[in-house]
Amino acid sequence: MQPTQWKYFDTLVRQDIAAILETWREHQHQAGTGVFALVCEQEREAVALLQQVAAALSMPLMGAVVPGLVAEARFWRRGILLVAFDAATPRRIVPLPHVENRTTDSAVESLADFVATHADENGDDTLLLLVDAMIPDLTSLLDRLYLEIGDQVNYAGTCVGSETFQSVPCLFDNEVLVEGAAFALLLRQHPGATLAHHYRGDEALWVATATTGSHVDAIDGKPAFEVYRELMASEYGIDLDRENFYRYAVHFPFALNRAQGESLVRIPVKVEPDGSVYCSGEVPENALLSVVRAVAPGSLKTAHEVGEGVRSRAASGVLAFYCAGRLMHLDEDAATAELSALVRELAPAPLFGALCLGEIGSGRRQYPAFHNATIMALPWN
Repeated sequence: MQPTQWKYFDTLVRQDIAAILETWREHQHQAGTGVFALVCEQEREAVALLQQVAAALSMPLMGAVVPGLVAEARFWRRGILLVAFDAATPRRIVPLPHVENRTTDSAVESLADFVATHADENGDDTLLLLVDAMIPDLTSLLDRLYLEIGDQVNYAGTCVGSETFQSVPCLFDNEVLVEGAAFALLLRQHPGATLAHHYRGDEALWVATATTGSHVDAIDGKPAFEVYRELMASEYGIDLDRENFYRYAVHFPFALNRAQGESLVRIPVKVEPDGSVYCSGEVPENALLSVVRAVAPGSLKTAHEVGEGVRSRAASGVLAFYCAGRLMHLDEDAATAELSALVRELAPAPLFGALCLGEIGSGRRQYPAFHNATIMALPWN
């Protein structure tokens, strides 16, 4: 098994980037080598540079703008990460226009057609989706996609873009840099992703009686922020307001309970002027919500579970996505300790990837779900 080719650059020097890509091109597989690029959001201008270098070398390029990077057992808020990929990998940027917070049927059909065209009939491929975090109905979109293609693929993916949850162009290839879309890749003969969060508890149990996409408008008939603020004051003695909301809410997120597997975490991100709460992820109407305690700093259970799941698949490299909200909750030191533990679990296979704004995963040939607060990792050979 050939080692995975990857490189993190903390500074953007055209000659250095070109030199690495030329080396990869010289040692390319028969089908050719492409470049998968992850770019820190504060350096979005690097996308144009990458497009120019890739064009000069006639190399396929695909990538995303992300809140931060994971490399060398650390989190980085600057630079770019480059990873080689097989140029024969089917891939497509699919626009996801929506009407009244619902992605159009034609967009879902485009994703389904991509899978139907390229996926192996035995169901052993993985659909990897890089999705603009501002898509308002990703959970529903996955439901609709599953109704079209079912277990024809394993599902994995992540949400990309700005940690400010503002719309920015965040998906790119050799020619374009766009927002409001998904980058779909079909990974051949791939076992899928492993993900976990280990958030636990049910401090409160509510019915979200009114929701709009990622907005929780009302809980038990009262404005969502009012209910959440009362809980923080009565249970934890926290004086919550609009300014400090995200700083505290990241430690006590919502969760949607499931019959199997870990609950689906929804991190509250901000309070809207009308008192609704915007979450990083869609919340269904009349969902049964609980408030859960985030994972304790110093716990390495999540790293062990993810490492064990990926290690069993004999990867030569591991692509990982670490939830930005999880990092904010744990703080830099505790999150870095967790990341270092995962690196040890996976050694000698290198780990590289990015901070993200939500994660997509399914078990092998199982229903796809959209998560927050997880570590997600998948083999990258």
